[in-house]
Amino acid sequence: MLMMMTLIWQRILTMLTLLKIQDHMSNALRGETTVSPQAVMDFAKECSDSAERQLTRERGAFRIRMSGLGRPLCQQVLDKKGIKEEMEYNTLFRFMFGDLTESILMLVMKEAGVDIVDFQKSVQLQIGDTLVNGTLDVIIRDELGIEKVWDVKSASDWAFNYKFTGMNGGYDKLKEDDPFGYVMQGFLYAEATGLPFGGWIVVNKSSGMVAIVEVPDWSQDDKEAYLKDAEERVKFLSNPDVEPFVPFKSEFETYKRSGEVIRTGNKVLPRQCNLCGYRSHCWPDAILHGKVTSKAKFPPMVWYDKLKNKEM
Repeated sequence: MLMMMTLIWQRILTMLTLLKIQDHMSNALRGETTVSPQAVMDFAKECSDSAERQLTRERGAFRIRMSGLGRPLCQQVLDKKGIKEEMEYNTLFRFMFGDLTESILMLVMKEAGVDIVDFQKSVQLQIGDTLVNGTLDVIIRDELGIEKVWDVKSASDWAFNYKFTGMNGGYDKLKEDDPFGYVMQGFLYAEATGLPFGGWIVVNKSSGMVAIVEVPDWSQDDKEAYLKDAEERVKFLSNPDVEPFVPFKSEFETYKRSGEVIRTGNKVLPRQCNLCGYRSHCWPDAILHGKVTSKAKFPPMVWYDKLKNKEM
């Protein structure tokens, strides 16, 4: 009963923050709001920093950072070895759109009266023998005076509806499928500040919808597990002799017929590798081809490790 009441109360406080954001945007549409000069200056600086970061992209020495420590270790090892990611030009546009969307959300929260204690705060955490740096997004104080660390994220329509929200989305879904290391990142920021990790304030880049995804108050066991994992990762990455490796295996392509699962004879790249910038390094012979099992006129494109049968 106590856990249920805690969850309900936590949800009410979170909804108050979301309502402030929604009300402010509705008032802005009616011409009933103003913008403070300081908020405009903060927004301009964030946009400037994003443009400089994304458009210069000078490659320095590999550094372990809180924002990337939860990513697949194979990616981090390749980064450490100086192997560059291969990305299409539109990927950079998506990164910049994401930065801009998150900056707009921060601007709105400030003007909506959300009690922001600090934002874009540099933090450090001693993990094993290594001092790891990070930059948290925002610390918010709720109506009870409780301060929490929150991460601001922009998301595609699919990620917003199926990972962050929806019937099966939320904290547990993110733990289950977290290729960008969002959960570890948040717990590391929390540990560095000594504050609880609230979760994510997410904006859908397609629809403009905003959602707040909470980390349950009883997630302390999860936090300890992630901190232990972070220590193991730092130890592994600090080894000067670590070599690149491919931990994922290609998977048989299948379809169902009369309830029976049938293999096509083809093998597809694991989902972790499809959008990875190091894909061509690990899978140099991969073939991009329309999904063989699709009946659509224009089937979605799929990366195949083995393409034996091109038609069903």
